[in-house]
Amino acid sequence: MRRWLLLVLLTLALPLSAYAIKKPTGKITDPAAFAMIRTYCVDASDLPDYEAVDVEGLVKAESKPKRLLTKVPWTLVANCTQSQPDAIIKVTFRRLRRMNVRLGQPPAPGEIESAAPYAIRAVLQVSDASSSQLLYETDAAPLSNSMTGESVVAEEEPDHLLRRNAAYNAFWTLVQDLRRASRKHQE
Repeated sequence: MRRWLLLVLLTLALPLSAYAIKKPTGKITDPAAFAMIRTYCVDASDLPDYEAVDVEGLVKAESKPKRLLTKVPWTLVANCTQSQPDAIIKVTFRRLRRMNVRLGQPPAPGEIESAAPYAIRAVLQVSDASSSQLLYETDAAPLSNSMTGESVVAEEEPDHLLRRNAAYNAFWTLVQDLRRASRKHQE
């Protein structure tokens, strides 16, 4: 009897958990236009040189076969100005001042030297190339150390690795959201 009851409960819970999994993490502002994208480029022209190098290096490394950007179902074009892509992806970085978890306040002046006062987040935006309308947006933190897979402690990683890791996570979120959106569109 217990097995049947457990089976019934699992059967009822699966559709609810599947629905929760299918919801995109990022914000899709125009699902119809987002679904029409076939080609894209990554534009780093508005970034400071050191951040542009990080983004361009990530795109170059991850567009190789069996890497992250090959999982994006769109075709990556090399140059945003010479080609005519459907969408333009821009990645920007934000530095957030960390709060003292215990008090909900910024760290005291003496704590700043011992604890990393800032966290880096990557904001990824997909815009329509012809109208510049924002179609998708997500932001991501560097979640794991690229070498060990452990949690990142900001004072142990240089800023350029944190930026690259956060941008990688933002692109990974885009890939996952594209899969979720395509499954939802097929239903």
